[in-house]
Amino acid sequence: MTKRRGFAFMLDFVREYLDGKNSRLDFELDFNHYLIEHYPKMKRESPELTDCFVFYLSEEGQDKAYSLTDAGHKELIQKQFDEFNAAIRDGIL
Repeated sequence: MTKRRGFAFMLDFVREYLDGKNSRLDFELDFNHYLIEHYPKMKRESPELTDCFVFYLSEEGQDKAYSLTDAGHKELIQKQFDEFNAAIRDGIL
């Protein structure tokens, strides 16, 4: 993991999980910790983008994935990551 902060760090963290570089356990143990740690920097970088990230990846992703299998968890996080990127691409923010 690079020494980047804010969005760059969180996006890299999610991508590394989706690319299979980190296990589900690592992702689940670290996601909320890293989000709390990097949230202030993310909010300074872009409040709207931060709210979008939290909605898609935390509220609609990680928070709803506890009862899923490993494959189902990764599928949901991928779907939510795609939704987050689509919102940016489509200019919703």
